[in-house]
Amino acid sequence: MDKLVCAELNQMPVCFDVVDHQEVQYVRNFNKVGGRSNIVALTIGKDAAIGKPLNDVEHLFYESAFKDLPGPLRQFIPQYRGVVVIHEGKILRPEKKNKRPDTEYIVLEDITSKFSRPSILDLKMGTRQFGDNMSREKIARKKQRTLDTTSNNLGLRVAGIKSHNCNELSGLYCVSKIQGRALTDDSIFDVFRKFFTDGTTVQYHAIKQFLSKIQTIIELTQSVHLRLYCCSLLLVYEADPAQPVQTDIRLIDFANFQKFGEDGKSYNEPDPGFILGLRTLASILQDLLATRRHTNSINAG
Repeated sequence: MDKLVCAELNQMPVCFDVVDHQEVQYVRNFNKVGGRSNIVALTIGKDAAIGKPLNDVEHLFYESAFKDLPGPLRQFIPQYRGVVVIHEGKILRPEKKNKRPDTEYIVLEDITSKFSRPSILDLKMGTRQFGDNMSREKIARKKQRTLDTTSNNLGLRVAGIKSHNCNELSGLYCVSKIQGRALTDDSIFDVFRKFFTDGTTVQYHAIKQFLSKIQTIIELTQSVHLRLYCCSLLLVYEADPAQPVQTDIRLIDFANFQKFGEDGKSYNEPDPGFILGLRTLASILQDLLATRRHTNSINAG
């Protein structure tokens, strides 16, 4: 790990209470999408939240690097609430001496809690999926995975999908991270189409909202010179037809972000692989909207 990053980590508290000091309660294991494990559902006062196992680099991101991002971009990152200790389903006081490192959790807002029937798409972003602090063996595996998947040419790959679809026996259309890795540059479009279909209707209004938000994120990230290696983009829309159209999109997973390159110097430009992934997503959404216009023109004729 970069010496400058290590120095910053050493200056941070090992564990601290949730920032607003409201009562925190353990609820259950979280219904995850993608490759995340050991995520738990929490409540802070009356608000839903999630707890992720504490990672020092991600902790640093939320405590330090987050504040350096453009203000408008922060709305596309889950609200950070602090760190708690969870042991055997109970919230412990942070100063408890017998806590183990794996009982500490970063607490973030649960962005799915405001949806009645959330349909969720998890995208792994960028053309580089490793940080400089990883072992050579792991870096080699990550490089090969990028070459073998849509990450290489498109700058993104599907890490997980769970969407409501009445045509599926379970009522859900699901794609695992393993299935996402098997997608090609051509077949990925059909997966997006299925994600935005409830079995009878394509959610064009949701697509339009996502496209507008992605275009905003593309503009804002032009001034971000961090490297958000291995981060994901989470897309959520309301699949309950009785509810109004609602969407949310957030950048998540910052355990491999970097401020500095291998030479110890700050980056002086945005990450081209990350920008490629955002532009690919915008292009896919535009193509989905174009299919609607094409269908309408055929019907009109």
